[in-house]
Amino acid sequence: MYATLYEFINTLCYGTRLHVGVVFFGNYTNEKLALPHEHTIHASPVCEKLKNLPHGYARCFRCRNAAIRKALSTKEPFGGLCVNGVYEYTHPVTDDEKLICIIYIGNILESTRGKQRLEKKLKKDEALLDTLEPEFSETQCRETAHVIESYIRLLLKEFPPVTPDEHHHPTVELIKRYIAANIGYSVSLSELSSLFHYNEKYLGRLFRSETGMSLHEYVAEERLRRAEELLCNTEDSVLNISERVGFNNVTYFNRLFKRKHGKAPIAYRKDVRQYPEYRNK
Repeated sequence: MYATLYEFINTLCYGTRLHVGVVFFGNYTNEKLALPHEHTIHASPVCEKLKNLPHGYARCFRCRNAAIRKALSTKEPFGGLCVNGVYEYTHPVTDDEKLICIIYIGNILESTRGKQRLEKKLKKDEALLDTLEPEFSETQCRETAHVIESYIRLLLKEFPPVTPDEHHHPTVELIKRYIAANIGYSVSLSELSSLFHYNEKYLGRLFRSETGMSLHEYVAEERLRRAEELLCNTEDSVLNISERVGFNNVTYFNRLFKRKHGKAPIAYRKDVRQYPEYRNK
């Protein structure tokens, strides 16, 4: 009986403060490889704090997209500091040059430039800095990534992915999961066609035939849905929420939101909190 990837990662990283994330592409996944949302994104106390600073989500989104593009073009592992100073190791896993997934090993405190940058941004908040893994070397990251890669390949061999059929194409479901995990980042048809190894026009037609929406329409709808949740359940500002869900222009976000709900985000938040049943209408 094989452990799930989630169980394997938790066991492997037990006793550390590492955060491991894995994003799968193409038709490379199965029930044993499924991961919780927090293991497909940067989810740590430091990252959450930095994302909530003014324009924090936009900065993170640009940085992560740059890392994904580099992984796609080189297919080679690399490490470095993110825009905020946290060290992360990026490890692409390939199959005959096709990208299976990207393994991220992060939440690491680098003692020189990284620490200085983080201390400045976090105003020397020692409690937050202590949530980072100190001095985990690139060699250690590489060895950890290779162990995770080996287990992923084992699970793919023992539990083959579902083969597409004429009634249901699993790639569409994978794209939906990818969008959900990366809602705050740039998602375009051209990028997805590269990630999932399909012709761009074919992928666009396939997505519309199974969802009834274009990719652009679906992403906008998902971003608005996530914005509704944040408006109801957090005290974040409208500007911060618009950035968190991937709208880099708050005016455009307000216009789309008002078109859907007939009122601005602030008025929606007020109405839902006063009359909770309003949200279900």
